[in-house]
Amino acid sequence: MTTSAVASKTVTRRRLAEFGVICVALSWGPWLLMQLLGVPVDEGAGQLVFGLAASGPSLAALVMWFWHRERRQGVSWTPVWFVAAVVLGAAAQLLATALIGNLAELPGHASSVIAGAGGVLGAAVYTFLAGPVAEEFGWRGYVQPRLRQYYGPLATTAVLGTAWWLWHLPLYFLAGTGQHEDGLFTQQGLVFLLELFPLTFLMLFVTERLRGGVPAAILMHAAWNLTSELVPPLGDAVWLELVAVTAVAVVAGWWWRRTLRA
Repeated sequence: MTTSAVASKTVTRRRLAEFGVICVALSWGPWLLMQLLGVPVDEGAGQLVFGLAASGPSLAALVMWFWHRERRQGVSWTPVWFVAAVVLGAAAQLLATALIGNLAELPGHASSVIAGAGGVLGAAVYTFLAGPVAEEFGWRGYVQPRLRQYYGPLATTAVLGTAWWLWHLPLYFLAGTGQHEDGLFTQQGLVFLLELFPLTFLMLFVTERLRGGVPAAILMHAAWNLTSELVPPLGDAVWLELVAVTAVAVVAGWWWRRTLRA
């Protein structure tokens, strides 16, 4: 490795470390204070603080882009990644629901969820802001392309998937969050951890291979989150969701490798 390459890798590592520190400070700091002070996450000012803290990854990326005047990842505006992001985001949970025979219950459950969110518009706005927009400029827009400068798809998936889960870790101890409700040392908690890795790979697939960039990651993340709310709870069959999303990721990986060889 040349001297310039070593220097470039050192800079990249330092920038990723800076991103990590900023992201943790913006997210974990407020969450820790909310836990210590007993501030509810879904009421008044607590809801606003929680939402801003949940935007730590994207806000950290914004800080880094302006601080170092770095260029952002380009996007190819084609319908291919748009369709793929929606399908890949929804397929696993719909498949798991079909396998346990709960598809007939989907319309009624989905209608109830949408009504509780204030209608279709309310559900759509919440779905895109709570997670996709709040996180993906950081994970897929900043961290992923820098990891890909030096690591292959699988290594990038392992590193980014681990970082993504660790960022969620404090939520298991913050009352009022979905993670706290599921519990850390439960079947649901373990499935949540493990499925982040195939999801990370699938987002790499739509952002890089299909050249959808951050918009594709946001759309796929939103499709996953929305589907998880609209389908009836899987209960003990939540493992089927993990198996399904892993199978989808394997198929996407096979196609990616096959097209590279062609």
